[in-house]
Amino acid sequence: MTSADTKPQDSPYALWQQTVSARYRDQSFVARNRSGVEVDPVYGGLDRHGKEAEMPGQYPYTRGIYPIHYQFQPWMDLQIIGFGLPSQTRERMDLLLEQGGSKGYFDREAYNFIFDMPTSMGYDPDHPGVRGSIGDCGISVCKASDYEVLLAGKDLAKTTVSMVLNAGSPAMLGLYLAAAKRRGFAFDKLGGNLTNYIWDFFGHSGGTNFSPRGSYRLIADIASYCAEHVPLWNPLTISEHNICEAGATNVQAVAYSIAAIIAVNEECVKLGIDPDIVVPRFGFHVRYGENFFEEVAKTRALRRVYAKVNRERFGCKKNSSLQARIHAQTAGSLLTAQQPLNNLVRNAYGALAAVLSGANGMTINAYDEALGLPTEEAVTLSLRTSQIIAEETGAVHVSDPFGGSYYVESLTDDIERRVFEIIADIDDRGGLIACIESGWIKQQVSAAAYQWRQEIESGARTMVGVNKYTTDEPEQFAVFQPDPEAARMAIADVERHRLERDAARCAEALEDLRRAAVEVNEGRAIGSVMANLVGAAEADATLGEMQAILHEVFGRNK
Repeated sequence: MTSADTKPQDSPYALWQQTVSARYRDQSFVARNRSGVEVDPVYGGLDRHGKEAEMPGQYPYTRGIYPIHYQFQPWMDLQIIGFGLPSQTRERMDLLLEQGGSKGYFDREAYNFIFDMPTSMGYDPDHPGVRGSIGDCGISVCKASDYEVLLAGKDLAKTTVSMVLNAGSPAMLGLYLAAAKRRGFAFDKLGGNLTNYIWDFFGHSGGTNFSPRGSYRLIADIASYCAEHVPLWNPLTISEHNICEAGATNVQAVAYSIAAIIAVNEECVKLGIDPDIVVPRFGFHVRYGENFFEEVAKTRALRRVYAKVNRERFGCKKNSSLQARIHAQTAGSLLTAQQPLNNLVRNAYGALAAVLSGANGMTINAYDEALGLPTEEAVTLSLRTSQIIAEETGAVHVSDPFGGSYYVESLTDDIERRVFEIIADIDDRGGLIACIESGWIKQQVSAAAYQWRQEIESGARTMVGVNKYTTDEPEQFAVFQPDPEAARMAIADVERHRLERDAARCAEALEDLRRAAVEVNEGRAIGSVMANLVGAAEADATLGEMQAILHEVFGRNK
């Protein structure tokens, strides 16, 4: 690292050094490798244009949002958990905790719940036509008491809860907050993340997500409520990962993710909400595992574009409004049923790309997810992958180790330029909502997905074990089998719940929710939908009952 003695006091390095000294006091983050060579936590120099390069923790945060990152606090280890009933998922939670996983920031426990398809879309287990999907690819949750089983004995003030689901997101948060309130936890002590992926770029959700316009109004309501009442909760995680999984290129996925942030911010401004109040708790869910260097560069570009858009377009002044928090997940769509052990290698390289680009949290998929729900062995191996990267590779010793690389810096600049070009195109077409409604976004992603598939089938793009280096030898792998009785038990449980609750109290709470939804949909009383979702959940309303009202008022996607 260049000595501070040769730098003026207002240089990026000198300012970084002042920040580190003030924030971390006398802590030293200098490491030493096996050869005895000292390794500084950050390296600086001149950028490609001959100017002194920005340092980590400095606008526009290309190199990371913290001046010191993993050397002070490693990434959150969030393996995806969820199958069957809450009691069954709890067993997997306990396994990961015993194996050293489920680590949040600063000694918090952290759990990353994925929900089955009915729950994700906001349906109860007894909804017509969903029985075959109950507990199959995630956990079945439909009432506040389910969280009392799932998180029994947990100190929710020291537990980070992440929820991965689609249209059911608003009502699901209501269930969780109601359960926490019953157990006596103050809302301002609760921390967690909500995917809140309640719109639908691609039409793949079959009318179960909300209409684009209704989605953004709902997101503004939830964000406003959380900023006031649940300030440690992250109410929106834009899923760049899902856009990639649908077939988009990395550039498209970053551009559409930023466009989604723009649409949310515009909705907030329209409703009189200062973006600086809600934006600090927005974040991203980003995919890794397809192209190592491009994914490092796209992460750096995403942070840079996010900072510029929020400051230059929306006038955000808080540093936290300019800092993109990123949860990484390896690419599920690239896992293969052929030679599935190869997926261990794919996941490891994807995870390493996420670490070297400065992700804040990480989910490493299980190698056998192409075959079915992950086994305990596969989940443990995913956890071990994260632990080996953290403990054995030395990757945590230096922030933004690719900073200054001719290739990565050039690629970062190129992705930034292309992202802004797509955003300008979206603006010219009337904004993201108009592009979703017209089908333009879906067309763009479908074309990219088709091209990728053609390259795989023609052999122009190699997928090891699929179109090259294949084998005809039969392979036998254990596949996890969820409890076949889970659906029957879930249906019986929700039927019992409805019989035992105070029906009049529940009906009144649902009517309050309906009135609030109408008000919010008309641009008034922002935050009251989320407040009444909590109230309805406290009155024992189910996920599906609350969701039906929200769909009626805010509309469905086409």
